[in-house]
Amino acid sequence: MRYKEMAASKGKPFPFKNAWAILQTFDKWKLRDQETAPKKSAMLRMDDSEDEEKERNLSKPEGAKKGKKRVKTEGEASSLREKMEQAREELTRKTLETKILITEEKKEVKLAQVEAKREEAKRKADLEERMIKVKEAKVWKELMVEEKEHMMKSKKGMDQEQLQWWKDYKEDIAERKRIFRGASSTL
Repeated sequence: MRYKEMAASKGKPFPFKNAWAILQTFDKWKLRDQETAPKKSAMLRMDDSEDEEKERNLSKPEGAKKGKKRVKTEGEASSLREKMEQAREELTRKTLETKILITEEKKEVKLAQVEAKREEAKRKADLEERMIKVKEAKVWKELMVEEKEHMMKSKKGMDQEQLQWWKDYKEDIAERKRIFRGASSTL
């Protein structure tokens, strides 16, 4: 026993034999007996590092304070991990929501662009249709002027061939007018 090796206990009996009878069955005290007593030079060294201390106490059971501290730090670490996981989930959720909003806004912008292009195409088509109608009206006007000139032309001085051409052309004009009147009445 170490008590006998201590300088202050030389020649004195061990006073706690009844307590030692109970304690010697516990792992903590069994391991102490197996350890060799530290040498005087080791006791004098004051720069014991924590690593050496940990190595020495590696196989000893954990004390109550140390156990409570470990449980507390593990609880804090677990709580911190949960908070970090919740924060990560919240960040992921917000990121997804933002992406969805951006996607919806892009869709709305594209739909607006498509609608604007459709309206522009419709305006162009209407404009082209009006231009065609204006050109048709101009052609019809020129045709009417030509037909009027033809109808007003004097037949005096025409030979038989010219007179026949004039009559044929007059019939064509009359036929066109009948078709035009028939088409305009259906419209």
